[in-house]
Amino acid sequence: MHADSLAIDVAAIRRQLAEQTPLWADLPMHRINSSGTDNALFRLGNELLLRLPLRESAIAFLSKELDWLPRLIGLPLAIPRLRHRGGINLGQPCEFGIFDWIDGAIATPEAIGDADEAAVALAVFIKALHRQPTEGAPVSGPLNSRRGVPLSEMTQATLSSINLLADEIDTRAAKDLWASVVDERHRSEPVWLHGDLKGDNLLAKDGRLVAVIDWGLSAVGDPAADHAAAWTWIQPSSRKQFRDALELDDGDWQRAKGWALYGAVIALSYYRGGKNEALCRQCRLTLSRLGLLL
Repeated sequence: MHADSLAIDVAAIRRQLAEQTPLWADLPMHRINSSGTDNALFRLGNELLLRLPLRESAIAFLSKELDWLPRLIGLPLAIPRLRHRGGINLGQPCEFGIFDWIDGAIATPEAIGDADEAAVALAVFIKALHRQPTEGAPVSGPLNSRRGVPLSEMTQATLSSINLLADEIDTRAAKDLWASVVDERHRSEPVWLHGDLKGDNLLAKDGRLVAVIDWGLSAVGDPAADHAAAWTWIQPSSRKQFRDALELDDGDWQRAKGWALYGAVIALSYYRGGKNEALCRQCRLTLSRLGLLL
């Protein structure tokens, strides 16, 4: 799928577990299917999750998670809790993390009992994350696929991706939308971002939103990259509650819409054609909510 894909070798993983965490070495291990494109996930026994990079470009993303996730404490939804940080060679030396397993299912609409409650819960989480200390933290850029940089820096990639999707979307409307948002600027201090708040990075249990996972695109930048969840995950009927809970002005809202458009066209233009149908479905849902699907 990617030119820099790593060879995921289960035998090598088992050897490293035996050397580094012998108490866990014989636990049952099975790979978890995911639409994620940066990391492979394995469940270890009933209580642990092993996470390691799928490609060379994700090695630094995961190392950043292992550095910073333990410092993002006290958030109102669960986030992955690191139990072990290890090393492995998958053709390239890289790190892996073992985390506590978080009970829950992917937060699809069917898994959520009250869409308004879930929208407000995510907004409260985002506000708490954006208040986390940023001293010494990684800045939005290459280390998080540029989530949270000024939108103007993403114009070439966005317009090129829109052109590739001419058979699926209204390209004129998409370009007009981009033109209407691209000059909006974040005028406050940069804040901590998750960077990828879509359905398969959110977990629900008993009808309620309970956890936020996959922090590979986290960094410090423009919070609108997280507010894009208004189109990537929030139910349209609950979008106003989400915006009101976040107290977003028109500039914030426009930048959020831009980030939603960018994320959807970039991923759909690359992964369609059978490479990652689950991710493509999510992208098309976002584009539908933006009124851009043909």
